[in-house]
Amino acid sequence: MKKHRTAKSRRDFVKTGVILASGSLFGGVPINAFGNIESNEKTALKVGLVGCGGRGTGAAYEAMSTTSTVKLVALGDVFEDRLISAYQNLKNNFPDQVDIPNTQRFVGFDAYKQVLELCDVVILATPPPFRPIHLEAAVEAGKHAFVEKPLFVDIPGYLKIRETNKVAKQKNLSIGVGLQLRYESGYQEMKQRIDNGEIGDITSMDVYYNVGAPVIFPRQPEQSEMNYQLRNWRYFTWLWGGQLAGQAIHQIDLMNWIMDDYPTSVNGLGGRQAFSGPNQGNTYDHHYAEYEYPNKVKLHVQCRNIDNNWNKSGFHIRGTKGYADDKSQIFDATGKLLWRFRDKEEALGSSQKCQSNFINSILENKPINQLEYGTKSTLTTIMGRMSIHSGQRYTIDQVLASKRSILPKEFTWDAKMPDMPGEDGNYSIPIPGRTEVI
Repeated sequence: MKKHRTAKSRRDFVKTGVILASGSLFGGVPINAFGNIESNEKTALKVGLVGCGGRGTGAAYEAMSTTSTVKLVALGDVFEDRLISAYQNLKNNFPDQVDIPNTQRFVGFDAYKQVLELCDVVILATPPPFRPIHLEAAVEAGKHAFVEKPLFVDIPGYLKIRETNKVAKQKNLSIGVGLQLRYESGYQEMKQRIDNGEIGDITSMDVYYNVGAPVIFPRQPEQSEMNYQLRNWRYFTWLWGGQLAGQAIHQIDLMNWIMDDYPTSVNGLGGRQAFSGPNQGNTYDHHYAEYEYPNKVKLHVQCRNIDNNWNKSGFHIRGTKGYADDKSQIFDATGKLLWRFRDKEEALGSSQKCQSNFINSILENKPINQLEYGTKSTLTTIMGRMSIHSGQRYTIDQVLASKRSILPKEFTWDAKMPDMPGEDGNYSIPIPGRTEVI
């Protein structure tokens, strides 16, 4: 059976074993790939990883690349093969920083609890419906946490994250969020130029995330429904949150950052044109959402998971005097290039900067908390999905009134799933005008 693959992304490992320091600044916190080694080498920063897929493994790689002070001491995942693969990859790359005997490798839905007992810092990189539960436990245990996007898949998850953040602030914990495009040097300078009026007043924005379909892992004999859906989590709405949340959130968050605000209403449409049959779950393969900010500026988002189509991940920002794009360029209204970012000396990518900023905040005792914008940008994507699935226009107040959970009642291998295949093996697909989401 053909396996669909998405475009190459930051889930790939950092290719270089040595990463040079950068003098970039973000939010007043210096980004230094190696941290303050001289003053911190004697005290190891014990890091645990929950969720050993590509993104979790990559985040652990970036944490250890920041400074040799970081020691990976525990791993947790529901799948043993993923855990073993992550351990081998990380041990090969950081033999002196990875010390994880079998007794500190945990498999199962409760693995996060055991990981938290052994670490000072935890990286939470499972599929997003587990994020509110895992973060709550981490904060209760007084652990610093780096949480991958998106942060939740429904409004009950949003509310739990908000409550957890109150406690995290009280405990003065560092909480990083994996929305790394804010760390792109070109985008930082571009935002400053937009703020200074170089393209005039923003009139509209466009976001694109058009890529191929996710990998399919065919159903195995005697495989439970929970096991099958977790293996194919990007094909199930309760596990992925939809493509707006799972992928386009990066560019959507960037637009929210540039606007210094968040949309208050949305309408959208989407469907399944190429996805079909039991192997591709119940997610849509294309989405369009039209968001509106309080100042009436509209953000148009198109994203697609279909092979052999025009692919593009990026954005376009139009103003009264010109426009800017994802290549860190600014043009006047006639199309004349006014500015383009170039820095051939910069060695660090935005994902490494994001992780290093988090690690250094702990080593330097200067806690950061990125949950506010991480939560609000995740909410932007979830309200978009809710509008698309229902066929309704929603305001933020209407969305926040929802008490509907799309998660299973419990996380066990034999749990009753919110989405079960019918007699023909197919899953129920959301139908606009019929599907209730509030």
